[in-house]
Amino acid sequence: MKKSLSTAMLVAALALTSACGGGDDRPSKAEVKKSITSKDSVFGTSIPESAADCVSGVLVDSKLSDKTLNAIVEGDKDYKGPKKDQKALMDLTSKFSKCVAS
Repeated sequence: MKKSLSTAMLVAALALTSACGGGDDRPSKAEVKKSITSKDSVFGTSIPESAADCVSGVLVDSKLSDKTLNAIVEGDKDYKGPKKDQKALMDLTSKFSKCVAS
């Protein structure tokens, strides 16, 4: 139950992410991991270190736009991603569940 709740919170946070991207290049997994494990993460909480490698890999390897990934890395909480990115995040639910369960 705790893991499924964590997954649900992660997906909700990702879907509602308000972050602004500046660069056009796709961030690396290391850059995404550093951002999502930060106490200043755009998700309002840091992703646990135990799941961060997996979550950052899922995000970078996903269909999310470079702009949205850069928004996550930069921690700009005013950006609202396009609907296609919100759908892409929802499509990653099972992969996030595996990250949290590992």
